[in-house]
Amino acid sequence: MFFISASLLFIASGIICGPARAETFVTNVVRLTEQAGSIAKPIPKGIAALSVEFCYITDYLGDVNQPNSLSRSLLQNIEDIAGAPPVIRIGGHTQDVAWFCADCPQTLNNTFASGNDEAIDVSFNKDLFTVLNENVPARQEFIFGLNFGRNDVSIPLAEVMAAEKYMDPSRLRAYELGNEPDFYGPSQRPRPWTVDKYVAEQEDWLNQLGKKTGKGFSIGALAQLPIYQGNFSLAEITALGLPEKVDYAVSLSDHTYPYSRCDPEREAQVSLPGLMNHTAVVEYFSQWTSEIQAANDAGIPFLMGETGSVSCHGKQGVSNTLGAALWELDYVLHGATIGMSGVYFHMGTPFYYSMWQPVPYNGTAATVYPT
Repeated sequence: MFFISASLLFIASGIICGPARAETFVTNVVRLTEQAGSIAKPIPKGIAALSVEFCYITDYLGDVNQPNSLSRSLLQNIEDIAGAPPVIRIGGHTQDVAWFCADCPQTLNNTFASGNDEAIDVSFNKDLFTVLNENVPARQEFIFGLNFGRNDVSIPLAEVMAAEKYMDPSRLRAYELGNEPDFYGPSQRPRPWTVDKYVAEQEDWLNQLGKKTGKGFSIGALAQLPIYQGNFSLAEITALGLPEKVDYAVSLSDHTYPYSRCDPEREAQVSLPGLMNHTAVVEYFSQWTSEIQAANDAGIPFLMGETGSVSCHGKQGVSNTLGAALWELDYVLHGATIGMSGVYFHMGTPFYYSMWQPVPYNGTAATVYPT
């Protein structure tokens, strides 16, 4: 690829400034490229990954003996091309309302409130692990989200014990305890809820969970933008020593969406040209310098563990367009250049920023979006 690029540069610069200067120009390009290559790090093959809202995982993967053929084909195509399918994180808000129910008859059962696309209660039985074992390509791996939001350690203990019993260990890359804990409301944790209390609880719970598994944990899953985080950040979590205290940390993660439609004021700012602006991507990601540095200092990979174009499930005509696909490519590659080890694009059956809709929904057939 470099030689093709150098040839094109030679031709272009020759037209502009003549053959002699063109040769000097290309020589300098070669020298600078070789210098950069000596310090450059390869882009991880698994940099582009997926996150699926917990309550929609059986939409995406199907049920026992009923795999979702669309999802299976898409994931298999990626494995055939790249050598492995994208890692799938099963999480989001609904991981914090999910619980293992040994006696429940359904693989996954969701309870929805009117007007809410995210379930308010999710139960699952051992068959969910059969789905994760059997309905995916041979090398598929998952990060499995555990319930931290219900403030009852017996819930994630039951989830881990079930996963350890019924899930193929090769499928399980890591667990994740809690989704966006910095945004927990009073119904999830008594006030004041601070990073110090978070670290103390995580240390206690992870030490209990770690005795049940040989797998590690992805820590953080924080929602707030770094410019607003205050001390509830990965930098503070590592400064308080959580990764060293639990000795189970395999990654540290933040979440983000460049735009939002969670309220009218922010929705009015959403635009496809703004999303696709590379300068805006670079400036936006500059916020994560201290977070990535904290992960590097701790010797733990940094993940953008949940992301997408527009929070509150995307926007029609922006999130599900070819322009958004081009933004995703720019977003992933720039994330890699500043030290991100994985960028996890979030999906849910009715969400506009999903890469595909896995089943018929609201009168529309299952489909693959441009993203």
